[in-house]
Amino acid sequence: MAEDNNKRLADEIMKHVGGVDNIASLNHCSTRLRLKVKDEAKFEEESIKRIPGVLDVVKSMGGFQIIIGNNVSKVFKAITDNYNVKSDAVGGRVAANPFEQVLNVLADVMGPAIPAIVAAGLFSAVATIATLCGLSKDSSTYQILYSISQAPFYFLPFLIAYTSAKHWKLNPVMTEMIAGVMMYPSFTALVDAGNKITFFGLPVTAVSYASTLIPMILTCWAMYYVNKFVEKIVPDAIRYVGVPFVTIAIMVPIALCITGPVGTWLGDLLSLLINFLNVHAPRITIFVIALLAPLMVLTGSHLALLPIVMGNFTNLGYDNTLLVGFIGINFAMFGVSLAVFLKSKHATLKSTSFSTGITAFLTGTTEPALYGLCLRLKKPLIAAFIGCGITGIYLAFAQVKIYSFGAPGFFTMANFIDPSGADPTNFYRAIGGAVVSIVSTFIATWALGFDESDISDEVEAKK
Repeated sequence: MAEDNNKRLADEIMKHVGGVDNIASLNHCSTRLRLKVKDEAKFEEESIKRIPGVLDVVKSMGGFQIIIGNNVSKVFKAITDNYNVKSDAVGGRVAANPFEQVLNVLADVMGPAIPAIVAAGLFSAVATIATLCGLSKDSSTYQILYSISQAPFYFLPFLIAYTSAKHWKLNPVMTEMIAGVMMYPSFTALVDAGNKITFFGLPVTAVSYASTLIPMILTCWAMYYVNKFVEKIVPDAIRYVGVPFVTIAIMVPIALCITGPVGTWLGDLLSLLINFLNVHAPRITIFVIALLAPLMVLTGSHLALLPIVMGNFTNLGYDNTLLVGFIGINFAMFGVSLAVFLKSKHATLKSTSFSTGITAFLTGTTEPALYGLCLRLKKPLIAAFIGCGITGIYLAFAQVKIYSFGAPGFFTMANFIDPSGADPTNFYRAIGGAVVSIVSTFIATWALGFDESDISDEVEAKK
């Protein structure tokens, strides 16, 4: 039955996008279908908004985002399985301004890797709770749990090599081979030794690439152009072995001498910027992130901060920026949903708010509530900004840290427990932030109210 609903939703969406040939790119994140179309005049935005199962449609990042919710991957699969969407449109990108291009790359590259990273964060929470319950850190059980929680971070270059290959339509085995060279024990030993490193006389920067993000993105970007060049010059008779050999021969020195070091320096620069802000204006930084979190999620621009987050975990062992600031938005969506559920007289709205509230509270997934309630009812969006602002003030003074990746939610709150035990109250300060967010947003939503008269008209129109 659920499969039929996903197929129906896919069919309805495809009726109004201007046809298969109008799709320039098609992808998805955790809750949204991301489309770029060739002719926007053929894209029937209002008709798509009225489709049952579609929460909203937003024009952002040079294209359209159709907000569906947690089953978006199944709808995406129904589209790609049943429609002749060209392979170069799936995951592809069309021209945009430079800022949008950066966001597009990050969305495509980081999006598929997020589930593994989030799962690792949950296992980190399990490991932390297990030690509090008496599990020894010297036990094999803990060591395996710890390995699960750290593997996606340590081997992040391999994950990024694979997802980057999908974005730039490269052979993922080839990109992962480059990642393997950059992380091979022999090369790592050269870096650790601290001696001068050269490759056929070329100077190689001694850099450890474990847990890095930007170096592999830049390397795969360069590999896209190198691969195109190599395919043009290698004769067909030796293409099968010639293209990979020549590509690797060119890419290894590029990766070790140019893109890898440059990516590392960019990551270090971002970390220095955040450290500078943390030293000179820590309260303002976290307040601004918390306050603007609803806007960042609406536009997808929060993805631009992910390299900073990953850099914080690598260099500091914790994050005190994006993930901490998102305590506000994630629990604010529960506050909005709870207020709407209790105050609404409309059965459909009650059902929607119950679902969005549970999703936000347990997993920190905010898009269903943000699009399904806040944007539709308008005033709850104002309440969300109020709640996030108040929570930002609290977080600015509480100086909360999170020690493993995971969107703040019930299942990941254990990630705020300091594994070293040096800051035993950090967890409780994080819980305090969640409570402040829920209470302030609930009160703001209840006080501002909302107009649900359009909901009945909307339901009738969809029938």
